Amino acid sequence: MTCSSHTGDRLLITDQMQIYLILPVFLLLTVSWGGIMAPKLNLLLSLICRVHYTEQGFNADELVKALADNCQTAEMHARVSKFNMSVTLVQGVLAAVISPKMGVLSDRIGRCPVLAITALGPLMSNLILILAAKSTSVHAYRWFLVGAVFDGLSGSFSAMMATAHAYAADCTAPEKRATAFGFFHASLFAGTAIGPALGGYLVKATGSILSPFFAAIVCEIAFVCMVLLVVPESVSRQHRLDAQEMHRLHREFNTGRLRNFRELLRTINFLQPLRVLVPRDETHAGIKRNLIMLSFIDTLLLGAGAGGMMIIILYAEFTFGWTSTEAGYFMSIGGSVRAFMLVILLPVIVKFLRGRDPHGVHHIGASFSDIALIRFTITIEFIAFFAYMVSRNSVEFALSGCLGAVGGIASPTLQSTLTKHVKKEDVGALLGALSLLHSICQIVAPTIFSTIYAYTVGWYPKAVFIAFLFIFATAFVGSLFLSENVEGSLYDSDEFHPGIVARNEDYELLSGDVRGAHDESDDD
Repeated sequence: MTCSSHTGDRLLITDQMQIYLILPVFLLLTVSWGGIMAPKLNLLLSLICRVHYTEQGFNADELVKALADNCQTAEMHARVSKFNMSVTLVQGVLAAVISPKMGVLSDRIGRCPVLAITALGPLMSNLILILAAKSTSVHAYRWFLVGAVFDGLSGSFSAMMATAHAYAADCTAPEKRATAFGFFHASLFAGTAIGPALGGYLVKATGSILSPFFAAIVCEIAFVCMVLLVVPESVSRQHRLDAQEMHRLHREFNTGRLRNFRELLRTINFLQPLRVLVPRDETHAGIKRNLIMLSFIDTLLLGAGAGGMMIIILYAEFTFGWTSTEAGYFMSIGGSVRAFMLVILLPVIVKFLRGRDPHGVHHIGASFSDIALIRFTITIEFIAFFAYMVSRNSVEFALSGCLGAVGGIASPTLQSTLTKHVKKEDVGALLGALSLLHSICQIVAPTIFSTIYAYTVGWYPKAVFIAFLFIFATAFVGSLFLSENVEGSLYDSDEFHPGIVARNEDYELLSGDVRGAHDESDDD
């Protein structure tokens, strides 16, 4: 059973409701992620704190007291931030190499098997962290690096989200993808809302910080089983066979072929998937510019998100004396608001803006509603992080987080808009390129923000928020260069690309508008 079937050259969606079958399964995985966010950070803090006081010659009783009372210091936070940079670097480098390959692999073997593969890395990582926590070695915290290796080899979070978005793109019309992508992001944020609360409850009920990790492993095993045995595949069998044949022909062509140095560099260049963002055919100039700017903005916002949560929690623990309990509540509230925005308000906002779009619904390129929504969410993010910086107590800080949660609309809007700037057969390559950008960003952004926080927490902890404000300001300036595609075509001239007419008709069929360009010509 697949999400789509092929009739000639036309793609017809036979069961768009299949996307809703994967959402509860995806939610299960995100709950496991949310449940270990705060315990994972505090486990690392505890292990590094143990190293610090052991090196100072504390005996067993003194060490227990120090771990309970003296870990929330500027020095400990600086050491955690610096080590976390190493963990992020290992995971990010591996994910940057692996995640684009996952997108191509999902065309050949299907989305569901790749989703299962991406869940195996976090599963192994959690097993390793449990072993690290139980280890009596002073340097047990270094096992976090081993866990990062497994996480990176599975493609990490970026490969998981890219594959989930590819699944959604297989099953939805272009103009409905913002809502479909929003559902997956809503599942993610619902997981970060439910997970921390469940994780905090498990820690309190069992008295062990490891209980959320055991629960996460159970959820990850259940996720793997369900996507392999229950969730229907979204890529048709014929499409998979075609992709496998193309891969076989490509390998045969390159086997034993004498290559020059330039071809060799092209083969090993891990940035090669980004070529889809810079088309070299007769693609419309506005489409080319939008591809670059949308990717740029999406990467900036992803970077702020990737580096932001850990810094926000560390800042709140240092400034307001939060523990894992308060951090869990904060993430639960923020995740709940984001999920509400994506499931309830995003479809309403999109419908409202499209009703006021002077050029109507766009199947190809950015529309008025897309651009307006992107600019709005960037502005909200800027205001929220400024509110973080000036907050005087925990209540104001938490309210700032609720405001920032509104910005969760940005990512699905950006990525769904991007999919309207390429041919349908290139959507997988596009999402693979975005996955690569996200992986690189998950290396660079946390490293930058962690460095800023580590070197300023002792004298001006708020300095890191100035860096976030600069990111959002830059993203907003980039959004000013986005242009609406009023021509409704990818190319400067359709006569060189006759398939564009058929593709427009396909989009109309996908959206339920059975009257296409060909029908109009018949009426004439």
